[in-house]
Amino acid sequence: MKKRISVISPVYNEGEGLRTYYDEMSKALRSAKFSKYDAEVLLVDNASTDDTQTYLEEIAAKDSRFKVIFNARNVGVFLSSFNALEYAEGDAVFLLVPSDLQDPLELMDQMIEKWEDGYVLVAGRRLQRDESGWLRSLRNAFYRMMERVADQRWEPGVGEYQLADRRVVDELLSIPDAAPYVRGMLAELGYKPFIIDYVWQRRTWGKSSFSLPKLFRTAYDMIFSFSRLPLKLIMIMGFIIASASFLFGLFQIVLMILAGSVAGRGIMTIIVSLFFFSGSMRCFWASSVSTSGASTTRRDTDVGWPFAAC
Repeated sequence: MKKRISVISPVYNEGEGLRTYYDEMSKALRSAKFSKYDAEVLLVDNASTDDTQTYLEEIAAKDSRFKVIFNARNVGVFLSSFNALEYAEGDAVFLLVPSDLQDPLELMDQMIEKWEDGYVLVAGRRLQRDESGWLRSLRNAFYRMMERVADQRWEPGVGEYQLADRRVVDELLSIPDAAPYVRGMLAELGYKPFIIDYVWQRRTWGKSSFSLPKLFRTAYDMIFSFSRLPLKLIMIMGFIIASASFLFGLFQIVLMILAGSVAGRGIMTIIVSLFFFSGSMRCFWASSVSTSGASTTRRDTDVGWPFAAC
């Protein structure tokens, strides 16, 4: 019985460009390397507002290898793709292959070859992005910052275009995360991928729906999901507020002894208590959240490297 490889491709308002995607993906599935396996392609429509649904139904009707998932609402490309892992049946899964073809499909053969060699995770790394200079600079600055503040090391330039073995997929699905971000989750699990470099291409049709506000929202989720630095800063701020209010309370006691009450009875007590307990609660909350998130990290030291097939 042939092994199966699954491909997950998120879709949003791609319209007629899906015909080009289907032609190119079908060509990739016919390659000498890919044709040795049963293939399934999961097209995940993220509540498109154009005629994308019509094209998806057309593709699924004429080719049984292509399956379509229609989201009831737009949940974002990363959550949409992650949810599709629940439906992927492959022995290995391409975690995210964009339907705009900006990540070259030709790379899939090389990734399959390394998976056959025994690597449980094979990743594509973008050496260069064919995009505007200001956006490229903004991305580079953010990822340099993430390298410094993230709890785990991130491979620069590595995105979600990765081929993961079934055991990796099962571990990803076992992680409860309201805002799943696969590249960060893989770093948390401790998997070290085999990396293949490529150049990210500019779109040849349509317009990207990944706007600047969405980029900032993604950056926000990444920082708070994969770095304890924000929690540490909240804890420090809470400690400073609590300490300052405690010292201010001592100062008010001394002042009342020397000069009498300068405000109505109980007013200063309420003010100091509010600030003190506000700061204390920030400290305790940040401490508890930081501790509770430490249990998802793997301790394996050899994951990601070749292993003997059973």
